Amino acid sequence: MSVQNILLAAGGCATLLILGRLIYLLFLHPLAKFPGPVLARISDAYGAYHAWKGDAHLDMWRMHEQYGDFVRHMPNTLFIRNAEALHAIYSTKAYASVVKSPHYRVLESGSVASTFSLRGGHDHLWRRRIVSTALSEKAQRGMDPRIAVHVRKFCEAVFPARQGSLGEPMNMDEWCGYLSFDLMSDLVFSASYNLLGRDKFRYMPEVIDQSNVRMSVLVYLPLIAAWRAIDGFFFREALIARNRFLRFVVRAVRERADRALGKWAPDALDPCLPRNDIYNVLATARDPDTGKGFTATEMVSESTTLVVAGSDTTSTAISSTLFYLADNRYAYEKAAQEVRVVFAGKPLDSEEVLSGPALSSCTYLQACIDEALRMSPPNGAALTREVLPGGLNVGGVHIPAGVTVAVPLYAIHHDPRYYVEPFSYRPERWLEDDGTGSIKRARLVFSPFSLGMRGCLGRSLAYHEIMTTVATVLYLGDFQFAEGPLGQVGRGVPGASYGRHRENEYQLRDHITGQKDGPWLRFSRREISA
Repeated sequence: MSVQNILLAAGGCATLLILGRLIYLLFLHPLAKFPGPVLARISDAYGAYHAWKGDAHLDMWRMHEQYGDFVRHMPNTLFIRNAEALHAIYSTKAYASVVKSPHYRVLESGSVASTFSLRGGHDHLWRRRIVSTALSEKAQRGMDPRIAVHVRKFCEAVFPARQGSLGEPMNMDEWCGYLSFDLMSDLVFSASYNLLGRDKFRYMPEVIDQSNVRMSVLVYLPLIAAWRAIDGFFFREALIARNRFLRFVVRAVRERADRALGKWAPDALDPCLPRNDIYNVLATARDPDTGKGFTATEMVSESTTLVVAGSDTTSTAISSTLFYLADNRYAYEKAAQEVRVVFAGKPLDSEEVLSGPALSSCTYLQACIDEALRMSPPNGAALTREVLPGGLNVGGVHIPAGVTVAVPLYAIHHDPRYYVEPFSYRPERWLEDDGTGSIKRARLVFSPFSLGMRGCLGRSLAYHEIMTTVATVLYLGDFQFAEGPLGQVGRGVPGASYGRHRENEYQLRDHITGQKDGPWLRFSRREISA
């Protein structure tokens, strides 16, 4: 047989295999009956493309608007947008029906799993108990004074020194990133890298963002990581950023361990004595059944997750809350009035303000933050789960074992069945019922930190950091958008792709966590009477 005939035969076989695969995916697969874009039904590359663009959350919303509650998003993935699915997939009761999907493995640090990436089992349960202890409300009370210190430094940086003068435009993407990174490095390692005060480590939020672009694509196409030439060609800068960040975390863990032994940590610009920080809780923890503790590599993996998830989510939430308050002056004035009345005559570093009734009584401010988290959730795409043997039933639809399922968060947060005028910023929706159970419906699907046993362990801490920061800013002074083009940064643009066109929406790029730019704000100190 000639070479030409061999090539023709090979080509014919390949064509038949591809055609057979397409026929199976489109007509014979267990998910063949569910609608969705043709490219999404035959290839994971569809999702990877939108992950690379950073508009996966918007694409998921658009698909549900077009196809309804059940959408086939990848060959073996079904997205569902309704309250029943949310609780069937993520609540504590769902633990018997679903497990984290294999996609989470790509989020491991150096192939070492963290509590976040572990799919289940005993190891996940005991680790989760330890991390939960480190991030509990009881532990948080010991962190309150340290949080207040960083929030004050943030305010010193963004507010002009002279009372009444209007400061220069400040990019909240950058400054909230510096604040949240300083917070997490202190709470995790008892070290201050002082991004708010110095330039040396200000590259850290950027390298995390660069690395997360690649990671968001690998969630859909993990084989790219095995094809080093392709990985390096498309994600050279992201790989450099990832390695740079991992070196930083390894160094931070080593220095924290050295300080526990009485050694000085030269890279922490303001070295602190070891305290009862999150690192200490993890390092001294033992599995009660096996006596096993965290290894050195597991400490790096856990620390990586804590720093990335803790800093990115908080930074995005603070930035979005400031954006929506600046853009909705009626809400701004009402929140500012509430804070200034409640905090009047109280030192900002007092226990009553930091963790007592003063801060918790600011219910309108809490509603403003919840509405910002609804409008622009830091993790707006989908947390995927794999259906276990026995299958899963949602709304009378049986989903077989092995299928990946999820509820896209941005999509359900903008579903008019649960939120009247879903693209309008309305803090009152969390406080004033319309007589039809609107608050209950809103709470039913509100899940910026997920639900159940696998929900975000740092939720209480994140809320407290956000509340403390925004309340302190509103108490000390005022802010407004910068004039001209800078004041438009972070908004949607009329005529842009559908979903990016809304001017009143703080636009995020979804890459594992939410990435953003702006808002650019100008601050002024107010006169505070004694």
